[in-house]
Amino acid sequence: MLKFENCSIGHDRTLYEIPELELRRGEFVALIGANGSGKSTLMDSLVQGKFPDGKVSIEGRNWIDLKLMERAHQITLVDNHFLGFDYLKVSEYLELGRHSYTNFTGRLTAEDRLVVQKYIQILHLDSLLGQSTSTLSDGERQRVGIAKALIQETPIILLDEPTAFLDYPTKREVMSLLGQIAAESNRMVMIASHDIDFCIEYCSRILIIEKDSKILRSYQAITHDELVTKAFGI
Repeated sequence: MLKFENCSIGHDRTLYEIPELELRRGEFVALIGANGSGKSTLMDSLVQGKFPDGKVSIEGRNWIDLKLMERAHQITLVDNHFLGFDYLKVSEYLELGRHSYTNFTGRLTAEDRLVVQKYIQILHLDSLLGQSTSTLSDGERQRVGIAKALIQETPIILLDEPTAFLDYPTKREVMSLLGQIAAESNRMVMIASHDIDFCIEYCSRILIIEKDSKILRSYQAITHDELVTKAFGI
C-alpha cells in the first residue's frame, strides 16, 4: 500500500536512501536507527508529503500530489512530545481526531461521535474523559494518543517513540496493543523506537537505517546482535 522508490530522506542534506520498499496493511513495522539517523525525519516527510527526490505512493497514487486533507485521511502521526494543556480535556482532544472529516463549522456529526465512542470503549478511556490532558501519566497519554489516531481512521498510523518513558509492563502493553491494531483493523502501524528487543518480539517487519551504508533496509527476521551491528555499527 505504501511504496518507496529511489527516495532520499533528509531536509537540508541526505541522511539515507530508500532504494525500494513496499509496506502493506496489517503490518506492525519498527523503524530503528541511531540518534540523529533520520527516523523522525521520515515520519515528518510522510505527514508533510515532502521528499527531495524519488517517488512515494499510496494505493498507487503519488503521495506528493495529494492535498492536505487527502493526506489527513491516509496517515496520522502520534507524537510523544505532546504533554497536554490544562484547558484541554481528554474528551475534547479525542474529538480532534475527526477534524479532517468535519465541515467549516468543525462540528461533529452523529456518525463522528459514534466513531469517537467506539475507540473510547476499545481502549477503556471512559474514566479519563473529564480529565485535563496535562494531568495524564505517560502510559495514559500514550493510550489517549493512540485512540485519537484510531479515531482519525487512517490506514497508516505512525508513532514516534511510543514506549519512551514507560515502565516495563506498560511498554509491553502498548506494543501488544499496536500489534493487535495492525492485525485486526488491517492498518499499517509504524513506530520509531530504541526498544530493540520489544520490536523483535512484537513487530512483523524491522526497518533499519544502516549506519555504514546509509541505506534503509527491511528485515522480517533478525537477531538482536545483527540488528545492533547494522543500526549502530557495534
